[in-house]
Amino acid sequence: MEIIQLLNAIELNHFGQTYDISLNWIGQIIEWLITGIGSVGIGVIVFSLLLKLIVLPLDIYQRVVMRKQNNKMQENQAKMEKLQKQYANDKEKYNQKVMEMYKENGISMFSSCLPMILSMVVFFTAIGGFNAYAKYANVQNYNCFVHAYNQAIESFAPETENINEDMLTYVWYEATEEESAHGTITVQQDGKAVYYTIKTSENLTDLSKENLVRYVKAAVAYQTSYETVEQEQKTVQAEKAKYYTDKDRTLAIAPTLTLTGNDDENENVIRNYYYQIAREAVRKDYEDNSFTRVGFLWVKNVWNVDAAYEHPLTAHEKMLPNGDKNTFNVNGTAVDFTNVQKFNASPYSEVAFHEITMNLTQAKEAPNGYFILIVLSIGTILLQQFISMRSQKAQNKYSSVDGQQAATQKTTMIIMTVMFGIFAFMYSAAFSIYMVISSVFSLLSTMLINKIVDVTMSKKEEKAMQERLNRTLPGQKDNKDEKGKKGKEDKPKKENKENKNK
Repeated sequence: MEIIQLLNAIELNHFGQTYDISLNWIGQIIEWLITGIGSVGIGVIVFSLLLKLIVLPLDIYQRVVMRKQNNKMQENQAKMEKLQKQYANDKEKYNQKVMEMYKENGISMFSSCLPMILSMVVFFTAIGGFNAYAKYANVQNYNCFVHAYNQAIESFAPETENINEDMLTYVWYEATEEESAHGTITVQQDGKAVYYTIKTSENLTDLSKENLVRYVKAAVAYQTSYETVEQEQKTVQAEKAKYYTDKDRTLAIAPTLTLTGNDDENENVIRNYYYQIAREAVRKDYEDNSFTRVGFLWVKNVWNVDAAYEHPLTAHEKMLPNGDKNTFNVNGTAVDFTNVQKFNASPYSEVAFHEITMNLTQAKEAPNGYFILIVLSIGTILLQQFISMRSQKAQNKYSSVDGQQAATQKTTMIIMTVMFGIFAFMYSAAFSIYMVISSVFSLLSTMLINKIVDVTMSKKEEKAMQERLNRTLPGQKDNKDEKGKKGKEDKPKKENKENKNK
């Protein structure tokens, strides 16, 4: 009879090693900022500003070019209106004449396209970075719940640093039809209601008790399946430590528990005693720490959508989609999620998720937000598009003979606003923060750049006008003529003087 049966043991849930989501370099920058600043929301804002500063030179160039093009169009307004009237019924001829006029006046409709393309590349790169980090952050938050649950179970177990030979029993079991050969090292301690058992795949009978203790400490520390520990030149693969309890030990520390006499029901009562303690530890961790890890302002989890239909606790199917491969890593090595789920007592199975989060009903049902960031992101983008369209008013007006370009610009503004609105509903609140910061930054920079370009060009126009006035003011011509006459008069005198000297 196995030692577990002799001890009348009841196995308890204890979930093994947690894993991190792999992060790309953008995700690593986000992680560095959030960790360094200590606030997830401020970290996202700083990251958004950094991205805008990176593309700022291109943004400035694009807006300066666009503003100059618009001003040149305004300068040639009379010509454009004349062309529109002259070729009102011939769009092809009109476009030809417009292109000739553009060439004569140094106007290029495509000069700002490259910066715009690069800005879009940065934008979609940001989407990828935020999506990757959202998955990482939600898994990290869940991992903290797993740790809280495990620590509650472990608190009833012997301390690994205090394990001695008297607490340890080792038994080797030969192979049977039902199970392969294996060994179990069981650790018990008086005064502790829970003990744990480590299963080995190699016979350790010849190991000294001292080295078995060393192996137990290493195996418990790893808390993972498929882990190897080298002891006395032996490499042994073992399951993670399993936690057990028995009725007598539990009743000694929880005398208020009521047992019915039915073995199965008694086991459930004892299990639920420990599970309720572990679930409450998870609930306390959520209430005390989850908002600090993932919350900002009114949004309880910025890595989910700022919406009433979304909840602070990410659902299992969203956090860990089935079939998602190579997203986990251990010490930098990619791990197939399918294999992670198969690990002994994996915390990432749906059953484990339900157990660990059982007391987080509020987190599963409460609204994550109230659509505020979604409205702000749509509103700021719409305002930015409107200001940009207004700054290209002349350019849009005269780009086509029938003013179709202006209508096209309005349609583009609507499409862009709708597209970004869809993004706001699809992606996390952190991405909505990025869109708001990006739009406000672009809006302010557009207004500032337009003002600077207008002032600079006005000064140039004033200087050119002054030079024209100086050439046509009364007396300016006479002075020049007088200087010319004086020069002519001085020349004979100079020649006479030279003759006398000779």
